[in-house]
Amino acid sequence: MPFRNQYSTRVEWADSDPLAQTFYPNYFRWFDMGTHKLLEAVGEPYDDLIEKRNIAGLPLVDAQASFRGRCRWTDHIEVESFISSFGTKSFTVSHNIWNEGAIAVEGREVRIWGLFDPNDDTKLMAGEIPEDFKKLLG
Repeated sequence: MPFRNQYSTRVEWADSDPLAQTFYPNYFRWFDMGTHKLLEAVGEPYDDLIEKRNIAGLPLVDAQASFRGRCRWTDHIEVESFISSFGTKSFTVSHNIWNEGAIAVEGREVRIWGLFDPNDDTKLMAGEIPEDFKKLLG
């Protein structure tokens, strides 16, 4: 069973469209925050991870969302995040947004272990994910 982390937030007016429903890009913002909070919860905050492990970052290479319900202005939601799979150079972060005890949105981000290209530091490349990082989150 993978390590899971949750955080709570409230849907604010600025997160909503004129009908007071959540404007869809905000779900992707909450997914990204979920990834950062997941890393913090296992003691590997994103900014420290970059410096400590000498990487460029964990760039997003794919993102998806499936909408099962809705979230509206003033709703209190829970964002649950966990690593659902690891590859050699990429991993998938799954997210569930819970509203009133039901999953309103299921999301997925695919990220790579980003390294600077040794031949051109303006480019990124995928590197092998260290086993100790996988064990923290697996």
